[in-house]
Amino acid sequence: MAFPYHDLREFMAACDAAGEMVTIEKELNWNLEVGAISRRICEIGAPMAFMPKLKGYSNGTSILASPLSKGWRNDFSRVSIALGLDPDTPFRTLLREFSQRSANPVRPLQVAKGPCKQNIVTGKDIDLFKFPAPYLHEGDGGRYLNTFGVTACKDPDSGWVNWGVYRHMIHKKSILGGIVNPFQHNGMIYYQKYEPRGNNMPFTLFFGGCPSTAMVGSMQFPAGVSEADIAGGLRRAPLQLVKCETNDMLVPATAEIVIEGHVRPHERWDEGPFGEATGYRASPRMPRPVFRVDCITFRDNPIMPISCPGVDLDECEILFGVFSLTTGMEQELRDAGLPVREVMSPPGLKFALLIVTVEKGHAGIADRVASAVRASKGGVFFQYIAVIDEDVDVTSLPESLHAVLTKTHPVRGIQVMPLAPGHPLIPFADLHDKMHSRGASLTFNATTPVGWSPDQDASTRVSFAESWPEALRKQILDQWQRYGLA
Repeated sequence: MAFPYHDLREFMAACDAAGEMVTIEKELNWNLEVGAISRRICEIGAPMAFMPKLKGYSNGTSILASPLSKGWRNDFSRVSIALGLDPDTPFRTLLREFSQRSANPVRPLQVAKGPCKQNIVTGKDIDLFKFPAPYLHEGDGGRYLNTFGVTACKDPDSGWVNWGVYRHMIHKKSILGGIVNPFQHNGMIYYQKYEPRGNNMPFTLFFGGCPSTAMVGSMQFPAGVSEADIAGGLRRAPLQLVKCETNDMLVPATAEIVIEGHVRPHERWDEGPFGEATGYRASPRMPRPVFRVDCITFRDNPIMPISCPGVDLDECEILFGVFSLTTGMEQELRDAGLPVREVMSPPGLKFALLIVTVEKGHAGIADRVASAVRASKGGVFFQYIAVIDEDVDVTSLPESLHAVLTKTHPVRGIQVMPLAPGHPLIPFADLHDKMHSRGASLTFNATTPVGWSPDQDASTRVSFAESWPEALRKQILDQWQRYGLA
């Protein structure tokens, strides 16, 4: 399938050709069964699942489960396919490609029409239950229509439109409820702009289109940056966008489903709980903003992509934690003038830990790095920060933890910040902390002390790469198969 992908269906065809998609012909139940399959896919690295037969739905709607979660070839194979790369692309190469494309945005094109307008529903005909919103985890507060769709809202002052992947639970046929965090861009726009002025906030929620749209919606970019432009950079071609029916926002012309509506000021209904990306049902049922639907447009036989968060790699952790936070934090630390080598939010740890490697020989470097991380928008997600020497491969969690646990002094090497910013999905946060985005942070200083005597340098790593001459290592690698060890 030619890249860039025109829509979600072309991406599915590319994944199918690479063995990264299966079609389940058996009828499945939206009540827990779909969620359990989706979560299992994430945990064992199975292909994504196309589910065209759903109990109680004969209207042509279907579900695509875990479209960008851990692939069967490697943890990031479907992300590679989404970028038009070989599914076996090494992680460092993939990360570098993502960074380069993100740094070269491509502005979208507005078109007059698109497949997303094939069906238009308004007024009393609106019924969100006509789409197969799954009840994902046992204990969830309801059926979650949106777990991998993109919500758009517009800053009324600057005209900047934010795209973000935020959850939405169905309250009634034309009413959704979702979490709106004050520190995230949709929360900043709603709580700081629309609500204080007593104005409704228009919103648009869309599913499908080129996979780059859901990718950028899952990631973190600075306020004022257009995710539509970044999506164009990822696909190396402009997105084609079409105007909504009831507001002036633009959505992908090839989207599967588009939901338009508004959020009233100061209106709250109880929403949640939900099994979240941190791997816990960490956000209790609480009064949260209400999303009232004014119009739905959709393609014939629409496909609804879903993500099922949990303890192992899913779309949120891969896209937001591994790619977005990693590249974003590295750029912020470099912009701060710090001698940073590499940055990594290790897969599988739910962006709780940030590992930063630095040049040796800089006094107080761990404190400076930790302060810069906490001062950034992304720093709210990291309860633990580990600063280690540049000779460690930051993409290897065992190697990184070896350095942290052997070179961090149990007293002098640990810095505790009891009142650091936090996010409401942290399992250890109490209700007050969740409501006020309060947390705590701990920094491990695993760097070599400045002035350490080379004659007594106990910090020199003993490994094949570092404890033998380069010529000998090359000779051994060249002869490895002849040793019979390959």
